[in-house]
Amino acid sequence: MHIKIGTRRSPLAMAQTNYVIGLIKAKHPETEFSLHPIATIADKDRVSEFHQFGIIGVFSTEHEEQLVSREVDIVVHSLKDLPTTLREGLVLAAVPEREDARDVLCGATLDNLKPGAKVGTGSLRRRAQIMSLCPDIEVVPIRGNVGPRLAKIDGEHGLDAVILAQAGLQRLGLAGATTELLDPRFFPHAVGQGALGIEARGDDADVLTILKDIEDPKARAEVDCERAMLHALGAGCSLPVGVCTSWKDGRLVLHAQITSLDGKERIVATQEDIAERAVELGLATAETLRLRGGVAILESSYRSFGGHFKFVGA
Repeated sequence: MHIKIGTRRSPLAMAQTNYVIGLIKAKHPETEFSLHPIATIADKDRVSEFHQFGIIGVFSTEHEEQLVSREVDIVVHSLKDLPTTLREGLVLAAVPEREDARDVLCGATLDNLKPGAKVGTGSLRRRAQIMSLCPDIEVVPIRGNVGPRLAKIDGEHGLDAVILAQAGLQRLGLAGATTELLDPRFFPHAVGQGALGIEARGDDADVLTILKDIEDPKARAEVDCERAMLHALGAGCSLPVGVCTSWKDGRLVLHAQITSLDGKERIVATQEDIAERAVELGLATAETLRLRGGVAILESSYRSFGGHFKFVGA
């Protein structure tokens, strides 16, 4: 069987795609592959911050068009970049074993971030959370691939630290750049972070059968829970919603946090359920966040950028 794979051209996207090819070949060594790189909206515009695009799916829209037009058979996504609502006819076909989902500091550690220190991130969530922990620092918006972001530390940009995902560093062989792993209880990561999501057409039975063999049930339960919560909140991946999933006595535990953009307010919720009720756990956690005032923070975040917010719920 020959599988056509859509991918971005970045070093991380290529590393992730080759990793998935290796997983499939381990189960189906006869499978052949061809890569079909494409530039997404966010790849073409390297200046705007993510929330300024005004659309959902800045890393996935073109890929979904490729799938629908049958130019490719599957797309390997960093799952945190994939919207919770997929194009009609497409499915999240597989979630392989998850990497370390935590955010990290590269450069200075939290204890060494003195007043006025410059920390780089292109994420509103990371900006809000680091300001909650270190209110006197300066957050500098940065974008680009992992290597160029690391190069901004102590370089001409004069950054003291940048915030990145540990999973991305590991996949690129750059884990040595990590100076501090951020505790997800206080610095919860993005929904789906550390996980890969393989998108395919729902009617492509042969491809779906192959992808089922590389699915990790625990990773799937975690991301289904997280994505259900995010969808119910009506919040895209660019807004300040953080999560941390863990397991306790075989039960799935979801810890979630909504942080105001200035870092001064935090709404948290922690709930648990059996893995088979992962989606229900996500919906229940979203409702708890709503009841505790989280929606008001999200509404304020949307207004800051001229958007309109609507709580979706169950």
